[in-house]
Amino acid sequence: MGGEARGSAAAIGRAGLRALSVPYALTMRANLALYERGWLARKRPVLPVASIGNITLGGTGKTTTTRRLARDLLARGVRPGIVLRGHMRHAEQPWQLVSDGSELLVPQRIAGDEAAMLAHTAPGVPIAVGKRRERAIELLASAGAQAAILDDAFQYFRMERLVDLVLVDATFDLAAAKVFPAGHLREPLEHLRRATHVLITHADLVSGARIDHSLEVLSRCAPQAPVMQARHAPSGVYRVDRPADILPSEALRGTRVLAVCAIGNPASFEDLLRQMGAAVVGRATFPDHHAYEPGDWEIVRETLAGRDAEAIVVTEKDAVKLPPASGALPPVLAVAVESQIMTDEELWDELVGRIEQAARQEPASA
Repeated sequence: MGGEARGSAAAIGRAGLRALSVPYALTMRANLALYERGWLARKRPVLPVASIGNITLGGTGKTTTTRRLARDLLARGVRPGIVLRGHMRHAEQPWQLVSDGSELLVPQRIAGDEAAMLAHTAPGVPIAVGKRRERAIELLASAGAQAAILDDAFQYFRMERLVDLVLVDATFDLAAAKVFPAGHLREPLEHLRRATHVLITHADLVSGARIDHSLEVLSRCAPQAPVMQARHAPSGVYRVDRPADILPSEALRGTRVLAVCAIGNPASFEDLLRQMGAAVVGRATFPDHHAYEPGDWEIVRETLAGRDAEAIVVTEKDAVKLPPASGALPPVLAVAVESQIMTDEELWDELVGRIEQAARQEPASA
């Protein structure tokens, strides 16, 4: 998919993937058309909805942006709730309230890793999980939420929403993107026309020319959507076994670290550590949403061999699901990050204000 492999076998494989992408793209177009032409009715949720999604596979910062939006609404006196699809969770109930805003109501394996992380870092925000987002929103309303934020729902065509914020990774070349499985697009680029707003994430990791390149593509595919830029800014570092003791992000400066993560875009985490002044001596990566097991520490130990790392550093999402480590290891630290708007912050304020106004006009109902 990435085009790195060379040779005749790789070329044949890519040709096969391109052929498979044609029926996939046609299916996505047909599915969307059913709703856009009114042949299938979209569900109207009981709360105003803001969707935060993307059009590509891999991590673009949806969960971090979801948390930023939730915190900004709380600061305005509006209580939001968060809906997650529930990747890698183990539960029999198809939709479930996993946090009432004060504590996690179920074990982490049932809530899912993202829900557990958000419950820990976004106090006051109820969280529900489930594939049927409208059912999950009803649970949020019963928990006192006034608005719902949907993490990863741009492809959830069946429900109305007030805001459709689409995240685009600045390090990803949109112009050269191909539809899955030939490439990393979850749906054709022209479907960006549904976006009400676009946020270019990791904008600090690329040149101005690369940003201009992305803006040119977005002006064609989503001409009606205001575009903002953001970065993942570190807000502190903490030991995984002592999460309440937050150290300043400068604590990693000059430290030799091994990066360990199970996220969609591991390279961005490594870039973040370097920005913080850490010397990254290696990286141990696991599949996105990986459910860590005690045996995974052996993989980490093998990666550590001969690297003289002073610390192991993980993401917040990894920190909440790591099993206890046995044996001698360097300290395991987690980096807390925030979504920081770099340009056109007034557009972000307008987005938050739109949700606030709708939430105050439509009182929550179970």
